[in-house]
Amino acid sequence: MLSKLLSALDGRLKQAAIATTTPPLKKPVSTASSQEYIAEAGYRKLGWRALRRRLVFRLSGQAKFKINSLENIGKRGLWLYFGEGQIGDALMDLAPRSLLHAQGFSMDLLTDKALARLFHGDPWLATVTGDVSVVAGVPYDFVIVLSHKRRSLQPKTRYFRGLPWASILEDFTGPNFDRSGYATQRLADLLGLELSPAEFSQHACQKLKPCEASAGLEQQTSQLEQAIALSVGGVDPLRTYTRWPEVMKQLMRRGKRDFLLVGGDNGMAEAGQIEREFGDSAHVHNYVGKSSLEQSHCLLAASRVAVCADGGLMHLAATTQAPLIGLFSSAIRPQWRLPSRPATMAICSTSADINDAPPQEIAEKILLLYDEPRR
Repeated sequence: MLSKLLSALDGRLKQAAIATTTPPLKKPVSTASSQEYIAEAGYRKLGWRALRRRLVFRLSGQAKFKINSLENIGKRGLWLYFGEGQIGDALMDLAPRSLLHAQGFSMDLLTDKALARLFHGDPWLATVTGDVSVVAGVPYDFVIVLSHKRRSLQPKTRYFRGLPWASILEDFTGPNFDRSGYATQRLADLLGLELSPAEFSQHACQKLKPCEASAGLEQQTSQLEQAIALSVGGVDPLRTYTRWPEVMKQLMRRGKRDFLLVGGDNGMAEAGQIEREFGDSAHVHNYVGKSSLEQSHCLLAASRVAVCADGGLMHLAATTQAPLIGLFSSAIRPQWRLPSRPATMAICSTSADINDAPPQEIAEKILLLYDEPRR
């Protein structure tokens, strides 16, 4: 009897693990192997996690308000973007807001205050705010959330409990996947649309409003027309490129001596070291730890070529017209992260450590893109 119960439980855990690693889409998007992901993480671990999340979801009381179509509902919606606070994830997950706009929907965005600043003035959204009081009294027809996870659903449950809602990821939690493609296909499914390849690419492309010179960098950006932008610093050592001095030396041998350093506080020590090493032999514009997200966006947009490790700055650069080179570890397929547009290249490390990407190859690709016209 006990063995039968254990076998039944084991089967239930396998089913739950498979369900949360299979995208619930009408058309597939590119993902890593779910079988390999389950084998690596363990189906019991994934299954128990899925069952716990399902329990929390049921207790939230939101199942009865969930909808699976936006075809027969009003056009006034609120996108609650919580659960992922990363710049890159937000730019990918929110990329197809342009699809809702094209279909006549008026969408507001409530998100973290830092992300709200990034999307301020967005041409595809009506109101963008990090303050729930701004949108609390608006008569919305529906709400969109990122997933069924507690952090994504909590603002919905707390402030907009009785509104119909749709989910982008639903129960899907992995493996690695094409985020902007997934979100685009999910919205197309909710709208009952068949998108052409050109339409799909347009809406899946990461986007922001054009950079405004009013970010306080008018004079600075005018000096960056020949500068090669390098992203310095990072949180994850395996996704933080530290061999920029080798890249710069390769480029200086070819006559390129104008460099722009961008990044957050975690790159300040490295940027200072680069500035000291090359200050007398090259023109180094060091803005690491000295510029806001909005200003970093403008700096990258003004550069001749932007070279960024897979992360927030790379995604910011992807929303500009600057030629872009993305650096990736072996775990990520570039097509999951980079937009399909001209003057965009990828360099992949042969291992999980992005620093295995050869400086000479990076320098060669920079030179290839240096004279490329902007799109």
